[in-house]
Amino acid sequence: MRNNKEFFIHSCLVFLAFFSTARHDALAYNAAHLKELKAGVKSWNSYRAANPKSVADLSGAVLKGMNLKRADFRYADLSRADFGNSDLSGARLEHARLDAAILRSSILSRASLDNARLQSADLEDALLDNASLKGAVLCAAVLKKSDCSNADFSGADLRETNFREAGLAGSVLSGCDLRSAYLWRADISHAEISGARVSGTTVLASGSYATPVWAGEHHAVFVADSPEPVSAVPGVSDAGQAALTDSGNQGPLRTRTAGAGENPWRRSGNIRAAYDDVLYKKLKSGVFAWNDMRKRDRGMPIDLHQASFDQKNLSYADLARANLRGASFRKADLFDADLRHADLSGCDLREANLEKADLGGTDLRNANLWRANLSHARLTGVRVSGTTVLDSGKKATPEWAVRHEALFIQE
Repeated sequence: MRNNKEFFIHSCLVFLAFFSTARHDALAYNAAHLKELKAGVKSWNSYRAANPKSVADLSGAVLKGMNLKRADFRYADLSRADFGNSDLSGARLEHARLDAAILRSSILSRASLDNARLQSADLEDALLDNASLKGAVLCAAVLKKSDCSNADFSGADLRETNFREAGLAGSVLSGCDLRSAYLWRADISHAEISGARVSGTTVLASGSYATPVWAGEHHAVFVADSPEPVSAVPGVSDAGQAALTDSGNQGPLRTRTAGAGENPWRRSGNIRAAYDDVLYKKLKSGVFAWNDMRKRDRGMPIDLHQASFDQKNLSYADLARANLRGASFRKADLFDADLRHADLSGCDLREANLEKADLGGTDLRNANLWRANLSHARLTGVRVSGTTVLDSGKKATPEWAVRHEALFIQE
Protein backbone atom coordinates (compact mmCIF):
# COMPACT_ATOMS: atom_id res chain seq x y z
CA MET A 1 0.00 0.00 0.00
CA ARG A 2 2.84 2.31 0.92
CA ASN A 3 4.64 1.58 -2.35
CA ASN A 4 1.50 2.43 -4.35
CA LYS A 5 1.10 5.71 -2.47
CA GLU A 6 4.76 6.61 -3.03
CA PHE A 7 4.42 5.77 -6.74
CA PHE A 8 1.34 8.02 -7.02
CA ILE A 9 3.07 10.93 -5.29
CA HIS A 10 6.16 10.45 -7.46
CA SER A 11 4.06 10.40 -10.65
CA CYS A 12 2.25 13.61 -9.63
CA LEU A 13 5.55 15.37 -8.92
CA VAL A 14 6.99 14.27 -12.27
CA PHE A 15 3.85 15.52 -14.08
CA LEU A 16 3.93 18.88 -12.29
CA ALA A 17 7.62 19.31 -13.03
CA PHE A 18 7.05 18.47 -16.69
CA PHE A 19 4.03 20.80 -16.93
CA SER A 20 5.82 23.73 -15.38
CA THR A 21 8.87 23.17 -17.60
CA ALA A 22 6.72 22.85 -20.73
CA ARG A 23 4.82 26.02 -19.80
CA HIS A 24 8.07 27.90 -19.25
CA ASP A 25 9.47 26.70 -22.58
CA ALA A 26 6.28 27.62 -24.41
CA LEU A 27 6.56 31.22 -23.16
CA ALA A 28 10.33 31.53 -23.54
CA TYR A 29 10.38 33.27 -26.92
CA ASN A 30 10.02 37.00 -27.53
CA ALA A 31 6.39 37.55 -28.59
CA ALA A 32 7.29 40.64 -30.64
CA HIS A 33 9.91 38.66 -32.56
CA LEU A 34 7.45 35.86 -33.30
CA LYS A 35 4.85 38.35 -34.52
CA GLU A 36 7.43 39.95 -36.81
CA LEU A 37 8.43 36.60 -38.27
CA LYS A 38 4.84 35.59 -38.93
CA ALA A 39 4.42 38.79 -40.95
CA GLY A 40 6.64 37.17 -43.58
CA VAL A 41 10.30 36.61 -44.40
CA LYS A 42 10.69 39.93 -46.24
CA SER A 43 9.39 41.86 -43.24
CA TRP A 44 11.48 39.74 -40.87
CA ASN A 45 14.72 40.28 -42.79
CA SER A 46 14.08 44.02 -42.94
CA TYR A 47 13.51 44.05 -39.18
CA ARG A 48 16.76 42.15 -38.60
CA ALA A 49 18.68 44.54 -40.86
CA ALA A 50 17.28 47.52 -38.99
CA ASN A 51 18.15 45.99 -35.59
CA PRO A 52 21.55 44.32 -36.08
CA LYS A 53 22.41 44.34 -32.37
CA SER A 54 19.17 42.70 -31.29
CA VAL A 55 19.42 38.94 -30.68
CA ALA A 56 16.32 37.27 -32.09
CA ASP A 57 14.70 35.06 -29.46
CA LEU A 58 12.34 32.40 -30.84
CA SER A 59 13.29 29.70 -28.37
CA GLY A 60 10.48 27.22 -27.90
CA ALA A 61 8.33 28.79 -30.61
CA VAL A 62 6.08 26.59 -32.78
CA LEU A 63 6.96 27.35 -36.40
CA LYS A 64 5.73 24.18 -38.09
CA GLY A 65 5.07 24.18 -41.82
CA MET A 66 6.19 27.79 -42.36
CA ASN A 67 7.77 29.18 -45.51
CA LEU A 68 11.06 30.58 -44.18
CA LYS A 69 13.13 30.54 -47.37
CA ARG A 70 16.23 32.72 -47.08
CA ALA A 71 15.21 33.95 -43.62
CA ASP A 72 17.95 35.65 -41.57
CA PHE A 73 18.39 33.77 -38.28
CA ARG A 74 22.06 34.56 -37.72
CA TYR A 75 22.97 34.39 -34.01
CA ALA A 76 19.29 33.79 -33.15
CA ASP A 77 18.19 31.70 -30.18
CA LEU A 78 16.04 28.96 -31.75
CA SER A 79 16.60 26.31 -29.10
CA ARG A 80 13.65 23.93 -28.65
CA ALA A 81 11.80 25.68 -31.51
CA ASP A 82 9.62 23.43 -33.67
CA PHE A 83 10.37 23.86 -37.39
CA GLY A 84 8.82 20.53 -38.40
CA ASN A 85 7.99 20.42 -42.15
CA SER A 86 9.11 24.04 -42.60
CA ASP A 87 10.99 25.33 -45.65
CA LEU A 88 14.30 26.87 -44.53
CA SER A 89 16.08 26.49 -47.85
CA GLY A 90 18.77 29.12 -48.29
CA ALA A 91 18.23 30.40 -44.73
CA ARG A 92 21.05 32.17 -42.87
CA LEU A 93 21.59 30.29 -39.59
CA GLU A 94 25.26 30.99 -38.90
CA HIS A 95 26.04 30.91 -35.16
CA ALA A 96 22.36 30.25 -34.39
CA ARG A 97 21.44 28.23 -31.32
CA LEU A 98 19.24 25.28 -32.28
CA ASP A 99 19.86 22.94 -29.35
CA ALA A 100 16.98 20.44 -29.00
CA ALA A 101 15.17 22.13 -31.90
CA ILE A 102 12.75 20.06 -33.98
CA LEU A 103 13.59 20.19 -37.68
CA ARG A 104 12.02 16.88 -38.64
CA SER A 105 11.18 16.66 -42.36
CA SER A 106 12.21 20.29 -42.81
CA ILE A 107 13.91 21.63 -45.93
CA LEU A 108 17.37 23.12 -45.36
CA SER A 109 18.75 22.88 -48.89
CA ARG A 110 21.65 25.30 -49.38
CA ALA A 111 21.07 26.72 -45.91
CA SER A 112 24.09 28.08 -44.05
CA LEU A 113 24.51 26.68 -40.53
CA ASP A 114 28.21 27.39 -40.10
CA ASN A 115 29.19 27.37 -36.41
CA ALA A 116 25.57 26.79 -35.37
CA ARG A 117 24.71 24.75 -32.28
CA LEU A 118 22.36 21.83 -32.94
CA GLN A 119 23.07 19.64 -29.95
CA SER A 120 20.33 16.98 -29.56
CA ALA A 121 18.39 18.54 -32.44
CA ASP A 122 15.91 16.34 -34.32
CA LEU A 123 16.62 16.45 -38.07
CA GLU A 124 15.15 13.07 -38.99
CA ASP A 125 14.08 12.93 -42.66
CA ALA A 126 15.30 16.52 -43.17
CA LEU A 127 16.61 17.73 -46.52
CA LEU A 128 20.10 19.21 -46.09
CA ASP A 129 21.53 18.80 -49.57
CA ASN A 130 24.29 21.32 -50.33
CA ALA A 131 23.88 22.86 -46.88
CA SER A 132 26.93 24.29 -45.11
CA LEU A 133 27.51 23.15 -41.52
CA LYS A 134 31.19 23.99 -41.16
CA GLY A 135 32.21 24.00 -37.49
CA ALA A 136 28.65 23.25 -36.37
CA VAL A 137 28.00 21.35 -33.13
CA LEU A 138 25.64 18.42 -33.69
CA CYS A 139 26.46 16.26 -30.66
CA ALA A 140 23.73 13.63 -30.16
CA ALA A 141 21.65 15.14 -32.97
CA VAL A 142 19.36 12.83 -34.94
CA LEU A 143 19.78 12.91 -38.73
CA LYS A 144 18.32 9.48 -39.38
CA LYS A 145 17.25 9.07 -43.03
CA SER A 146 18.12 12.71 -43.74
CA ASP A 147 19.44 13.76 -47.15
CA CYS A 148 22.81 15.39 -46.57
CA SER A 149 24.20 14.86 -50.05
CA ASN A 150 26.99 17.32 -50.90
CA ALA A 151 26.61 18.98 -47.49
CA ASP A 152 29.74 20.45 -45.89
CA PHE A 153 30.37 19.21 -42.32
CA SER A 154 34.07 20.09 -42.28
CA GLY A 155 35.29 20.66 -38.72
CA ALA A 156 31.87 19.87 -37.25
CA ASP A 157 31.37 18.14 -33.91
CA LEU A 158 29.42 14.99 -34.84
CA ARG A 159 30.00 12.93 -31.71
CA GLU A 160 27.10 10.56 -31.02
CA THR A 161 25.25 11.93 -34.06
CA ASN A 162 22.73 9.49 -35.51
CA PHE A 163 23.22 9.23 -39.28
CA ARG A 164 21.49 5.87 -39.65
CA GLU A 165 20.39 5.41 -43.29
CA ALA A 166 21.27 9.04 -44.05
CA GLY A 167 22.36 10.13 -47.50
CA LEU A 168 25.88 11.54 -47.21
CA ALA A 169 26.97 10.99 -50.81
CA GLY A 170 29.46 13.62 -51.86
CA SER A 171 29.44 15.26 -48.43
CA VAL A 172 32.51 16.83 -46.82
CA LEU A 173 33.41 15.33 -43.44
CA SER A 174 37.02 16.52 -43.36
CA GLY A 175 38.30 17.32 -39.90
CA CYS A 176 35.00 16.53 -38.19
CA ASP A 177 34.68 14.52 -34.98
CA LEU A 178 32.89 11.23 -35.64
CA ARG A 179 33.63 9.49 -32.34
CA SER A 180 30.58 7.46 -31.27
CA ALA A 181 28.77 8.57 -34.43
CA TYR A 182 26.25 6.12 -35.85
CA LEU A 183 26.51 5.64 -39.62
CA TRP A 184 24.96 2.21 -40.11
CA ARG A 185 23.52 1.85 -43.62
CA ALA A 186 24.33 5.49 -44.45
CA ASP A 187 25.40 6.28 -48.01
CA ILE A 188 28.89 7.78 -47.73
CA SER A 189 29.88 7.19 -51.34
CA HIS A 190 32.29 9.84 -52.63
CA ALA A 191 32.30 11.53 -49.21
CA GLU A 192 35.49 13.34 -48.20
CA ILE A 193 36.63 11.88 -44.85
CA SER A 194 40.28 12.94 -44.67
CA GLY A 195 41.25 14.18 -41.22
CA ALA A 196 37.99 13.07 -39.62
CA ARG A 197 38.39 11.64 -36.11
CA VAL A 198 36.97 8.17 -35.51
CA SER A 199 37.30 5.66 -32.70
CA GLY A 200 36.33 2.15 -31.75
CA THR A 201 32.89 3.51 -30.83
CA THR A 202 32.21 4.86 -34.33
CA VAL A 203 29.68 2.64 -36.10
CA LEU A 204 30.49 2.61 -39.81
CA ALA A 205 28.08 2.25 -42.72
CA SER A 206 28.83 -1.47 -42.80
CA GLY A 207 27.75 -1.88 -39.18
CA SER A 208 31.29 -2.63 -38.02
CA TYR A 209 33.23 -0.37 -35.68
CA ALA A 210 35.98 1.87 -36.99
CA THR A 211 39.51 0.51 -36.72
CA PRO A 212 42.99 1.97 -37.22
CA VAL A 213 43.15 0.06 -40.51
CA TRP A 214 39.89 1.62 -41.76
CA ALA A 215 41.08 5.05 -40.65
CA GLY A 216 44.34 4.64 -42.53
CA GLU A 217 42.56 3.55 -45.71
CA HIS A 218 40.31 6.65 -45.59
CA HIS A 219 42.98 9.13 -44.40
CA ALA A 220 41.06 9.60 -41.16
CA VAL A 221 42.50 9.86 -37.66
CA PHE A 222 41.87 6.97 -35.26
CA VAL A 223 41.50 8.03 -31.62
CA ALA A 224 41.85 5.34 -28.96
CA ASP A 225 38.74 6.10 -26.92
CA SER A 226 37.94 4.24 -23.73
CA PRO A 227 35.69 1.21 -24.27
CA GLU A 228 31.98 1.24 -23.51
CA PRO A 229 31.61 1.55 -19.69
CA VAL A 230 30.79 -1.98 -18.61
CA SER A 231 29.80 -0.74 -15.14
CA ALA A 232 26.53 0.37 -16.77
CA VAL A 233 25.57 -3.28 -17.24
CA PRO A 234 23.53 -4.28 -14.15
CA GLY A 235 24.06 -7.41 -12.12
CA VAL A 236 27.43 -8.51 -13.48
CA SER A 237 30.20 -9.70 -11.17
CA ASP A 238 33.72 -8.25 -11.36
CA ALA A 239 34.79 -11.32 -13.31
CA GLY A 240 31.83 -10.93 -15.60
CA GLN A 241 32.62 -7.26 -16.14
CA ALA A 242 36.11 -8.21 -17.23
CA ALA A 243 34.57 -10.69 -19.62
CA LEU A 244 32.43 -8.01 -21.23
CA THR A 245 35.37 -5.67 -21.92
CA ASP A 246 35.87 -6.15 -25.65
CA SER A 247 39.00 -5.05 -27.45
CA GLY A 248 37.73 -6.63 -30.63
CA ASN A 249 38.07 -3.37 -32.56
CA GLN A 250 41.79 -4.01 -32.87
CA GLY A 251 41.61 -7.67 -33.84
CA PRO A 252 39.55 -10.88 -33.93
CA LEU A 253 36.90 -11.39 -31.27
CA ARG A 254 37.82 -13.89 -28.59
CA THR A 255 35.93 -16.21 -26.28
CA ARG A 256 35.65 -14.73 -22.79
CA THR A 257 34.95 -16.26 -19.39
CA ALA A 258 32.26 -14.76 -17.18
CA GLY A 259 33.37 -16.23 -13.90
CA ALA A 260 33.55 -19.63 -12.29
CA GLY A 261 30.62 -21.24 -14.08
CA GLU A 262 28.02 -18.73 -12.89
CA ASN A 263 25.59 -16.79 -15.00
CA PRO A 264 25.68 -13.31 -13.40
CA TRP A 265 22.33 -12.44 -14.97
CA ARG A 266 20.51 -15.04 -12.89
CA ARG A 267 21.07 -13.44 -9.52
CA SER A 268 17.63 -13.09 -8.02
CA GLY A 269 18.82 -10.27 -5.78
CA ASN A 270 19.28 -8.01 -8.80
CA ILE A 271 15.83 -8.60 -10.33
CA ARG A 272 13.07 -6.28 -9.18
CA ALA A 273 9.48 -7.37 -8.95
CA ALA A 274 8.00 -5.25 -11.75
CA TYR A 275 8.93 -3.21 -14.77
CA ASP A 276 8.10 0.50 -15.10
CA ASP A 277 4.37 0.44 -15.81
CA VAL A 278 4.26 4.07 -17.03
CA LEU A 279 6.93 3.39 -19.65
CA TYR A 280 5.27 0.10 -20.59
CA LYS A 281 1.95 1.81 -21.35
CA LYS A 282 3.75 4.64 -23.18
CA LEU A 283 5.49 2.21 -25.54
CA LYS A 284 2.35 0.17 -26.18
CA SER A 285 0.35 3.32 -26.95
CA GLY A 286 2.50 4.25 -29.96
CA VAL A 287 6.06 3.86 -31.19
CA PHE A 288 6.41 7.33 -32.72
CA ALA A 289 5.38 9.15 -29.53
CA TRP A 290 7.74 6.81 -27.67
CA ASN A 291 10.63 7.68 -29.99
CA ASP A 292 9.94 11.41 -29.59
CA MET A 293 10.13 11.00 -25.83
CA ARG A 294 13.49 9.24 -26.12
CA LYS A 295 14.88 11.95 -28.39
CA ARG A 296 14.06 14.52 -25.72
CA ASP A 297 15.79 12.57 -22.96
CA ARG A 298 18.50 10.19 -24.16
CA GLY A 299 19.63 9.52 -20.60
CA MET A 300 16.24 8.30 -19.37
CA PRO A 301 16.58 4.81 -17.81
CA ILE A 302 14.28 2.34 -19.56
CA ASP A 303 13.21 -0.56 -17.34
CA LEU A 304 10.88 -2.99 -19.13
CA HIS A 305 12.31 -6.23 -17.82
CA GLN A 306 9.94 -9.23 -17.86
CA ALA A 307 7.28 -7.22 -19.74
CA SER A 308 5.13 -8.92 -22.37
CA PHE A 309 5.16 -7.62 -25.95
CA ASP A 310 3.96 -10.78 -27.68
CA GLN A 311 2.64 -10.09 -31.21
CA LYS A 312 3.02 -6.31 -30.71
CA ASN A 313 4.05 -3.99 -33.54
CA LEU A 314 7.25 -2.29 -32.35
CA SER A 315 8.67 -1.48 -35.77
CA TYR A 316 11.24 1.37 -35.63
CA ALA A 317 11.08 1.48 -31.81
CA ASP A 318 14.03 3.11 -30.04
CA LEU A 319 14.94 0.60 -27.34
CA ALA A 320 18.65 1.33 -27.20
CA ARG A 321 20.20 0.57 -23.79
CA ALA A 322 16.85 -0.57 -22.41
CA ASN A 323 16.60 -3.14 -19.65
CA LEU A 324 14.47 -5.82 -21.35
CA ARG A 325 15.81 -8.75 -19.40
CA GLY A 326 13.40 -11.68 -19.46
CA ALA A 327 10.81 -9.83 -21.58
CA SER A 328 8.66 -11.71 -24.09
CA PHE A 329 8.62 -10.63 -27.74
CA ARG A 330 7.18 -13.79 -29.23
CA LYS A 331 5.96 -13.08 -32.81
CA ALA A 332 6.50 -9.35 -32.19
CA ASP A 333 7.42 -7.05 -35.07
CA LEU A 334 10.73 -5.32 -34.31
CA PHE A 335 11.50 -4.37 -37.90
CA ASP A 336 14.24 -1.70 -38.09
CA ALA A 337 14.17 -1.32 -34.29
CA ASP A 338 17.12 0.19 -32.43
CA LEU A 339 18.21 -2.29 -29.76
CA ARG A 340 21.83 -1.22 -29.39
CA HIS A 341 23.38 -2.24 -26.06
CA ALA A 342 19.99 -3.35 -24.72
CA ASP A 343 19.76 -6.15 -22.17
CA LEU A 344 17.86 -8.94 -23.92
CA SER A 345 19.20 -11.73 -21.76
CA GLY A 346 16.60 -14.41 -21.14
CA CYS A 347 14.16 -12.87 -23.65
CA ASP A 348 11.66 -14.92 -25.63
CA LEU A 349 12.13 -13.76 -29.23
CA ARG A 350 10.71 -16.84 -30.91
CA GLU A 351 9.34 -16.04 -34.38
CA ALA A 352 9.94 -12.32 -33.83
CA ASN A 353 10.65 -10.12 -36.84
CA LEU A 354 14.06 -8.52 -36.33
CA GLU A 355 14.69 -7.69 -39.96
CA LYS A 356 17.07 -4.70 -40.27
CA ALA A 357 17.06 -4.31 -36.48
CA ASP A 358 20.24 -3.09 -34.80
CA LEU A 359 21.31 -5.57 -32.14
CA GLY A 360 24.84 -4.23 -31.87
CA GLY A 361 26.25 -4.81 -28.40
CA THR A 362 23.06 -6.37 -27.00
CA ASP A 363 23.13 -9.15 -24.43
CA LEU A 364 21.44 -12.24 -25.84
CA ARG A 365 22.62 -14.78 -23.29
CA ASN A 366 19.91 -17.30 -22.45
CA ALA A 367 17.65 -15.67 -25.10
CA ASN A 368 15.52 -17.78 -27.44
CA LEU A 369 15.51 -16.63 -31.08
CA TRP A 370 14.10 -19.80 -32.65
CA ARG A 371 12.67 -18.99 -36.10
CA ALA A 372 13.23 -15.25 -35.59
CA ASN A 373 13.83 -13.23 -38.76
CA LEU A 374 17.35 -11.80 -38.49
CA SER A 375 17.82 -10.88 -42.15
CA HIS A 376 19.95 -7.75 -42.57
CA ALA A 377 20.09 -7.30 -38.79
CA ARG A 378 23.25 -5.83 -37.27
CA LEU A 379 24.89 -8.31 -34.89
CA THR A 380 28.26 -6.66 -34.31
CA GLY A 381 29.31 -7.02 -30.67
CA VAL A 382 26.27 -9.11 -29.65
CA ARG A 383 26.98 -11.09 -26.48
CA VAL A 384 25.94 -14.72 -26.69
CA SER A 385 26.70 -17.91 -24.79
CA GLY A 386 25.96 -21.61 -24.97
CA THR A 387 22.51 -20.87 -23.53
CA THR A 388 21.53 -18.65 -26.49
CA VAL A 389 19.11 -20.39 -28.88
CA LEU A 390 19.70 -19.05 -32.40
CA ASP A 391 17.13 -18.58 -35.16
CA SER A 392 18.11 -22.00 -36.50
CA GLY A 393 17.16 -23.65 -33.21
CA LYS A 394 20.81 -24.47 -32.47
CA LYS A 395 22.80 -23.12 -29.55
CA ALA A 396 25.31 -20.32 -30.12
CA THR A 397 28.96 -21.36 -30.45
CA PRO A 398 32.29 -19.52 -30.49
CA GLU A 399 32.49 -20.23 -34.23
CA TRP A 400 29.09 -18.59 -34.81
CA ALA A 401 30.23 -15.57 -32.79
CA VAL A 402 33.37 -15.12 -34.88
CA ARG A 403 31.40 -15.34 -38.15
CA HIS A 404 28.98 -12.63 -36.99
CA GLU A 405 31.49 -10.33 -35.21
CA ALA A 406 29.77 -11.24 -31.94
CA LEU A 407 31.23 -11.95 -28.51
CA PHE A 408 30.88 -15.47 -27.10
CA ILE A 409 30.97 -15.62 -23.31
CA GLN A 410 31.86 -18.95 -21.73
CA GLU A 411 29.56 -19.37 -18.73
